[in-house]
Amino acid sequence: MDQASTTQRIAEWIAAVPRDRIARTAPLAVEGMRDAIGVILAGAAEPVPRKVLAAVSRWGSGPARVIGRGDGLAAPWAALVNGAAAHVLDYDDTFAPLSGHATAVLVPAILALGEERGASGPDLLDALVVGLEVMACVGRGVNPRHYALGWHATSTIGAIGAAAACARLMRLDATQARDALSLGVSMAAGTRMQLGAEAKSMHAGFAAKDGILAATLAEAGAGGAAEALDGRWRFVDLYAGRPAPEGAMLPPGENEALAIESIGISYKAYPTCAATHLSLDALLALREREGFDPGSITAIETDLPLVLSRNLMHPRPTTGMEARFSMEYCLAAAAAQGTLTLADFEGDAIHRDAIRGLMPRITMRGVPEPEDAPPPPTRVTLRLADGKTLTETRTERRGSRENPMSAAEHDAKFRDCASHVLDAAGVERALTAIHGLATGGDAASLVDVLVP
Repeated sequence: MDQASTTQRIAEWIAAVPRDRIARTAPLAVEGMRDAIGVILAGAAEPVPRKVLAAVSRWGSGPARVIGRGDGLAAPWAALVNGAAAHVLDYDDTFAPLSGHATAVLVPAILALGEERGASGPDLLDALVVGLEVMACVGRGVNPRHYALGWHATSTIGAIGAAAACARLMRLDATQARDALSLGVSMAAGTRMQLGAEAKSMHAGFAAKDGILAATLAEAGAGGAAEALDGRWRFVDLYAGRPAPEGAMLPPGENEALAIESIGISYKAYPTCAATHLSLDALLALREREGFDPGSITAIETDLPLVLSRNLMHPRPTTGMEARFSMEYCLAAAAAQGTLTLADFEGDAIHRDAIRGLMPRITMRGVPEPEDAPPPPTRVTLRLADGKTLTETRTERRGSRENPMSAAEHDAKFRDCASHVLDAAGVERALTAIHGLATGGDAASLVDVLVP
């Protein structure tokens, strides 16, 4: 492959891929939009987005609104606030090639820009699918090494994907789209050292804001290096430390499935770091099948890929945010009550005696995996006071394409999240508006129903 052509090829695809081809994936895009908007509504009242809003409000008002509140800001700042809200509860989806959270970046970017530009509902879905595809192209070029090195791909690759989505929404030509990608590369930053800190929640907002800024600068004629992704000093070289696999970064051909179809978005059944989910699935399956008394547990052991275990850096969390990155807390809470919800991370919930008493009995072991091989399965072993040992293994988490949540479960999650801001009638209006995006509506009318 001609390395010098990588960014240009992706840019040409962004500008030229037929809209009717993207439109065929609209039901999948609607699912992504619904999940992202739900978690934004749930996170809107959290301290982090409130602090971000307080900071950016000093720089004036604008046409793009803060979801769940209604404050009008310039589009980049609205995207920053809404992105922080989308990511703050760690209830947002994940996307495998990205090794991060896709719609928590893309939806805040295209909603804010879309409200500023008068984008239609189909326009929003089209941009979402294109941004996701570019995230897949770039992610295949650098992962898993990029993520293993400690980069927070939601923020790094996210900025590039958001630039692509915004370029598509603005209908930029191939040269402008190439410049948007190049500028997005210059903005790509953020490391996993921030997991459990407030900055991690802001990473999705940073990337969403950067995507709008990159595309808007490109539209105005501001450019960057023609090749920004592949080659010496380019994104792959600097952020992965080795060349991209041959052909990995090419966009799909005319008859190839899009990433949203062939890979799919993985949704979250629990409001915690995704690294806990397979262990939670296994533990809850054991609890439902065996019906054990939580008081009889003498030990819970979980083995999971080393790269994931390193995300869970808070064995004794002191805040709800840290608890989302604590295998010990998450498994103890699930074992004690048979579920894990948003309420388990609010207020003093993390300090409950029944859960704290279980946490010292939980052991997490990271299993090293070869860089270019599938990750090892996640295993949970439960030891009970009567001497019984129970074991369960998982490879596909609940909410993934291979182990999907039902439509009813998705709507239930949305209703639970949205009810933090909207009344019951408002929740139903929001659902109706989201489900109608493929055939009508626009960004402004959608945001109308997302403001109480």
